[in-house]
Amino acid sequence: VRGRVEIGIPVTTRRATSAYPTRSVPIAALASTSELRHVVVYLKDAPARAVQPMHVDIRQRDETFVPRVVAVTIGSVVDFPNDDPIYHNVFSLSRVRSFNLGRYPRGHSRQVTFDKPGVVKVYCDIHSHMSATVMVFNHPWFTVPAEDGHFELPAVPAGDREITAWHERLGDTTQRVRVEIGRTATADFVLPVPQQ
Repeated sequence: VRGRVEIGIPVTTRRATSAYPTRSVPIAALASTSELRHVVVYLKDAPARAVQPMHVDIRQRDETFVPRVVAVTIGSVVDFPNDDPIYHNVFSLSRVRSFNLGRYPRGHSRQVTFDKPGVVKVYCDIHSHMSATVMVFNHPWFTVPAEDGHFELPAVPAGDREITAWHERLGDTTQRVRVEIGRTATADFVLPVPQQ
């Protein structure tokens, strides 16, 4: 399955139309491509499969988790190195994986193994504005889109499937695709941003 993810933003400006000078039309706009780093595309309700554990970092830098969203396989280890000249305390109260790494200074790192599938929200006990998300999968059909929004989920099982694009603040957008052996299915997303 291949496709592209874009993030729509609310229309805030209008431009005049040449056909009717007294009327205007909304200007279509998309969010910055940096927001695509916070999207995970995955096969919804996928059958569990044996997967290789991963080892990734979520760094604490400028009082921010970098990256804010990671997607890993079950059994993966996530390191939380502190790059800031201040203490941080990384914790989660998630049912999927609850932990508290305690306070630690710059140059130190603590790690967590994620042994159940699901979504884990991560915070800093000292800086309430810091948050990150770890999405844990028990199958291989997930990815974070490239900077241009393109993604690929290789070897998705044949049949009628649901592909979901998840964003940390926009939630899930799901569409059905028909996957046939030897053919590429397409799933393109424009994630809607609700107007205020």
